[in-house]
Amino acid sequence: MKQIIIHNVSVELEKKRIKNMYLRILPPDGRVHISAPMKMREDEIIHFVEGKLEWIRYHQDKISRRPTHQQLQYMDGDSIFIWGRNYRLHLKEAISRGKIEVIGDEVILYCKKDSTSEQREKQMNQWYKKSLEAEIPFLIARYEQIIKVQSNSYNIRDMKTRWGTCNTRTKNICLNLQLAKKAPHCLEYVVVHELVHLLERSHNAVFKSYMDHFLPEWRKIKKELNGAE
Repeated sequence: MKQIIIHNVSVELEKKRIKNMYLRILPPDGRVHISAPMKMREDEIIHFVEGKLEWIRYHQDKISRRPTHQQLQYMDGDSIFIWGRNYRLHLKEAISRGKIEVIGDEVILYCKKDSTSEQREKQMNQWYKKSLEAEIPFLIARYEQIIKVQSNSYNIRDMKTRWGTCNTRTKNICLNLQLAKKAPHCLEYVVVHELVHLLERSHNAVFKSYMDHFLPEWRKIKKELNGAE
């Protein structure tokens, strides 16, 4: 992979056996990645990027302003999200194994007095995972019947750049732990998205037509999930 600088913008350039060029702004740092056809000249790529500079900087700024779970210290009074709702975190000392309660607009995290932010984050993430595990099997079973596909298994991981993945060979679906912070329909969208990949591997017109059929509001939910205005 080659690195080029265009008007002070660092661009990752990857040549592939593809027909068209693709530009992506990747979280969490807003890096610019271009996939281009093998035979495309570099001056054509530079000209393309120059025409997109305003768009690139706009989306890099949006990503830089987007809060990430790595920045959260899980301190008393912090704002955290559960299923799309904002809660105030309240820490309480726990002598034994900690627990988490949601009361009103507060999330009460019982932890040891000398716990670190990393330990509190781990405790919260375990709770997020259990919350997802209570919802995912129902959603998968429901949409497997609707879409007429069958997955083999699912797992939950804290992923940096993807909300979900689908291995079409093993039929295993992987879902992002961070979905527990989003509105429930966002989890529904990602589940449908990954199951549809069992019908169509690519994000082409066929894939989009399936999405239109099985979840008509998917474009609106996708924008919400990715923080688009």
